[in-house]
Amino acid sequence: MFRRGKIAIIPIKGVITTEGAPILSLFPWRKVISSTEIIEFLEEVKRKQDTKAVLVEINSPGGTPFPCKEIAEKIKEIDKPTVAWVREYATSGAYWVASACQKIVADRLSRIGSVGVVSIRPDFSELMRKFGIDVETMASGIFKTLGSPYRKIAPEEREVLKQELDTIHKYFLEEISTNRKLKKEAVKEISSGKIYFGSEAKDLGLIDYVGGKKEAMELLSKITKLKTYRIVDYNKKMRKPIGLLRKLIGGL
Repeated sequence: MFRRGKIAIIPIKGVITTEGAPILSLFPWRKVISSTEIIEFLEEVKRKQDTKAVLVEINSPGGTPFPCKEIAEKIKEIDKPTVAWVREYATSGAYWVASACQKIVADRLSRIGSVGVVSIRPDFSELMRKFGIDVETMASGIFKTLGSPYRKIAPEEREVLKQELDTIHKYFLEEISTNRKLKKEAVKEISSGKIYFGSEAKDLGLIDYVGGKKEAMELLSKITKLKTYRIVDYNKKMRKPIGLLRKLIGGL
């Protein structure tokens, strides 16, 4: 049967956050994307009957846990073939997103993995003491100022933060294990947070095929049995950081 349809390309490029940060987006090394916008694209693709499949184009180091989880869950809700195409890297939460797709294609030199969570807390207490600066804080609970950079972290606060990280890490691993149907040995291997090249990732079962966009599109065409298709590239529909910044400034 001669079939026609559309294949949507959804871009996941930059640090993944919930609402995005237009000012930071002006700097290439801090480009961010909004899970809210990506989910809007996925909802549109889900509604459109003539869109037969989705290529998720990923070039991201990950982001905060919640927006990555949001995107991954939305991808799994789409009752259409989904393939993740990893360009330079899909690490941490971005790999979580990739794992939600039915298949993953990555280049031999793509960087995959870094499955883990991290908490970074600056400590300015010694610097402030050196310059004679005091910060007086009033709080209603012992953990209300958790993470404050103006004082040394207390042992009980460090334990709370560790428990939070362990909880997120456990959930992260469970999701990837389920999505990729990984064996316990593979899960243990990737839990260290190590980054793997595409060829190594394939051996571990983290990706399905080594290749690029051409191979990813051919895979989708084969899965959908489309003889001819038109690409709908959502890269062109992404909101521009400059435009967002102008709106932000205009609203002040």
